[in-house]
Amino acid sequence: MSQYEVIHSEWEGESTLQLVDHQNEAVAEIIPAVGLHLFRFDVRNHSYIAKPDDLSELRVNSSRYGVPILFPPGRVKEAAFTFGGREYRLPKNREPDHAHGQLRERPWKVVASGADAAGGAYVSAEFDIAETPDMLAYFPHAACFRFTYRLQDGTLSLSGEIANRGGDTMPLSLGFHPYFAFAEGEADHVRVTIPAVAEWPLTAGGFASGEPEPTVLTASLQQGAKVSSLPGYPGGSQLLSVASGSQVCEIEYEVRNTKLIFEMGDKFPIHVLFTAPWTNAVSLEPYTSIMNVFNESYPAEISGARSLESGETFTFKWAIHIESK
Repeated sequence: MSQYEVIHSEWEGESTLQLVDHQNEAVAEIIPAVGLHLFRFDVRNHSYIAKPDDLSELRVNSSRYGVPILFPPGRVKEAAFTFGGREYRLPKNREPDHAHGQLRERPWKVVASGADAAGGAYVSAEFDIAETPDMLAYFPHAACFRFTYRLQDGTLSLSGEIANRGGDTMPLSLGFHPYFAFAEGEADHVRVTIPAVAEWPLTAGGFASGEPEPTVLTASLQQGAKVSSLPGYPGGSQLLSVASGSQVCEIEYEVRNTKLIFEMGDKFPIHVLFTAPWTNAVSLEPYTSIMNVFNESYPAEISGARSLESGETFTFKWAIHIESK
């Protein structure tokens, strides 16, 4: 038997792709029709990604499970912002704001998949805003997203590029919302480590209310904080600035005697830490910028505000692997 395999499967009648690494007893499963959602990552019979009970729940609440792709991440206040002299009005999908974009719920087109010794098991998919009239109406840029999930040597990675094929400079704010699962009653034995250097003060609505500073929480996260000690919901979302350079986060599972290593690369200077009240999971969310960034006046070097010129491509990669302690 080959070490790697791609299994074409179904979840309640919808096509999925299972990326399998037999040697490392790892399986990742992706559903292209619902936001290219990674909704399963199992290693040696342990689940590390929170999955909803059924597909209908994922369709309705695509930001609450798995690994949602966020463009833009977080909320946009009053679902509107101005960039380059142009006003953008987004759907009010979380009244009165816009939340987490629509890539997380729209169908993606699979363009390649396969399995071999050199490249592991992989699936590549695209989403082209130029081919999506209703999105193009409120985000008038021919932005093409091409992302690849790959499982190789026990490591699950997501690499991607966003190409601006239009004639105008476009605003860019990208993030991910992985829900890292733990078992019922396990929260007191799960420890999170994040290279957080500062925490942003937030308004009651969750928007930045001042520049970030070191706090008791950031010091705790640098050393490793138990999930049970993190703020609950509401108020269970912390906006953090992380150390410059390539960032690595860890989740230690004491009962399982394993450690999840989350290598985020160097494109995500902002991190949101979120404890979910609806499932047993903690989210470590890499963002290219703070949410609502184009409505804020903070310097780009701390807010992460950025743009993509015509013809330019933004690339990134992050990876997850499980180590035995």
